[in-house]
Amino acid sequence: MRRAIPPTMILLPLTLALSSCGSDPASTAVNSPTTTTGVSRPATPAARLEAAVRSAIEQAHRTSVEVLWTNRVPSNPSASGGPALASLRRSAAQRRKAGVRVKVLSEHFHIVGVQLDPSYATATATVVDDERVQPSYPNGRPRGKPATLKEHVRLDLRRIDNTERFIVWKVVLLP
Repeated sequence: MRRAIPPTMILLPLTLALSSCGSDPASTAVNSPTTTTGVSRPATPAARLEAAVRSAIEQAHRTSVEVLWTNRVPSNPSASGGPALASLRRSAAQRRKAGVRVKVLSEHFHIVGVQLDPSYATATATVVDDERVQPSYPNGRPRGKPATLKEHVRLDLRRIDNTERFIVWKVVLLP
């Protein structure tokens, strides 16, 4: 007799995975400043910070996808913290206890928009991820049929001190 996998065992970790990374090359492109003299000028501070936000989202997403499959969270992930990291750890522990691993078969990850706070201390981003996932047993054997998910989340990010580095702090599932 097979037990059904609760949807939250897949959706919450996938939401965290979605919020943590980006693999769409179009979503990661950063506009470079135009030059008229042939000598490149450095990007504005706001542009560099936006690029840092996008980089943090992509790093956190890569980590989350790995955690979905291994059910192990790195001891000190570089792009996640606070409530987002706590949720990621809880989800991994629940899946490990239930003997479920999740393999991302395909995805279209897209950072819809990034907004920096005027203080440059925080940022929010909206992310959409269309994905196909396969729940599996701990040995990797498929468990049921693949699922298709469309996730839409808002990420709250915090800047680390006065560096050009951000971490994903909070993940909010949007309707």
